[in-house]
Amino acid sequence: MIIHVEDLHKKFGDNEVLKGINCDVEPQEVVCVIGPSGSGKSTFLRCLNMLEEITSGEVVIDGQSLTDTNTDINAVRTEIGMVFQQFNLFPHKSVMENIMLAPLKVRKLSVSAARDRALRLLDKVGLGDKADAYPAQLSGGQQQRVAIARALAMEPKMLLFDEPTSALDPELVGDVLSVMKQLALEGMTMVVVTHEMGFAREMGDRVLFMDGGVIVEEGKPDQIFDAPQHERTKAFLDKVL
Repeated sequence: MIIHVEDLHKKFGDNEVLKGINCDVEPQEVVCVIGPSGSGKSTFLRCLNMLEEITSGEVVIDGQSLTDTNTDINAVRTEIGMVFQQFNLFPHKSVMENIMLAPLKVRKLSVSAARDRALRLLDKVGLGDKADAYPAQLSGGQQQRVAIARALAMEPKMLLFDEPTSALDPELVGDVLSVMKQLALEGMTMVVVTHEMGFAREMGDRVLFMDGGVIVEEGKPDQIFDAPQHERTKAFLDKVL
């Protein structure tokens, strides 16, 4: 397993947001996490790279336990790409500079190697002509594709997506999803928190339905969407499909 989660709990003060999550993700697997707002999906995702501190339980990433005091969290994070709902690009840096920054600083790539990688990734996400543009000059969908390229520039072992299309105009969603589909087909390990049920059905190897801080039900997409076992899952899908 590249990701192993055991009895994960997360509290914010007295509010317990995650109430015992158990989950494994295999290399090259695409796991889509669906559920109502406030169900703990994003918190779960953020615990996978310690953007949120774990209250109790264990998260093991590629053999390294995040709760082990000997684990170098920053070293683990270099293998985990993260794509956020808001694109989190540096507004004062060009598209090229945004993508080159981490490979230069963290991976210690040469400027020419980092530039070559950035150009290749911009072509990959369909933005080869935007290298010198600034985030404010791009649409939301273009900014999100730059954010994906930036995550890929570190050549991570896995990508975490936190509702990557929910801040986009509907007509811009397709371009971002097509990039994500291509990554899935290429074998990238992905955990995707999403409201895009079509993507979850088409590209997910497994779908987790979360509500109230627990995984209520999980299974293959056809099983979850066509024959959900749990009443809560049925009620949710009846509203969103």
